[in-house]
Amino acid sequence: MVAAASAAGAAPVQRYPLDARSVYTVRVGTGAPTTVMFPGPVAALDGAGLSAKSEDAPPVLLSHREGETYFSVRALRPDAEAAANVVFRDRVYALVFTAAAEPDRTVTFYEPTGEVTKAGRRRPERLLALLDQAKRHAEIAAQYPALAQRIERGEPAAAGGRGPVTAFFEEVLRFADEDALVFRVRVENRGPAVRFEPAQLGIRIADTVFPAALTDAAGLLPEGRAVRFQVVIVGNPDGSRADLSVRNTFTLALPAFSQGK
Repeated sequence: MVAAASAAGAAPVQRYPLDARSVYTVRVGTGAPTTVMFPGPVAALDGAGLSAKSEDAPPVLLSHREGETYFSVRALRPDAEAAANVVFRDRVYALVFTAAAEPDRTVTFYEPTGEVTKAGRRRPERLLALLDQAKRHAEIAAQYPALAQRIERGEPAAAGGRGPVTAFFEEVLRFADEDALVFRVRVENRGPAVRFEPAQLGIRIADTVFPAALTDAAGLLPEGRAVRFQVVIVGNPDGSRADLSVRNTFTLALPAFSQGK
């Protein structure tokens, strides 16, 4: 059975659960782009009535870079219509673009509740996409301000550490659809060089430690230097949704150290 999904009312920000049996209607305008976001990199995009070349004078102009999790579309005339089949994780999702006086500014697709955290743990490419978005948050906010609205940002004041090692949180970003928090951490080592196992990092809130689902830490703290890395946590330790706020008091849970160079 094929169901049609369309925007309700005139809200400029839309969110839809992914369903390969549905056809999604996206409203586009001539004055501003509409950015469409998927939970991970888009594998392929086949369209009719849209092109990335403005000289082709298509009804709908497309902007997309290979490997990105999002693309943007804009109507080039007030009666524009177009369609696209988006290949994402070996499934095809059908989208219809139609010109409207009050277009959607962002359309975010997410995996249905109950699959989010478990799916996130099973799919490292999805977490890598979050890491990349977190690293490029300032760039995305400048180029796609409507898209950045889906990301909540905080600056935790709490620190953690052990002995001569002190950790500071410089930034935390919350991705609500993925139930994920991405922390940018600065760790200062005032003692001799030490090593640690990155996979054993965690984030502590009160008495609960949320294990790192992904990190880009190298596992080395050089003598007398500071290093920066990111830590991603997804949901509760039992796999259920956590819906954590960026206003929590966080501490970096460091694993045991060993001598290193």
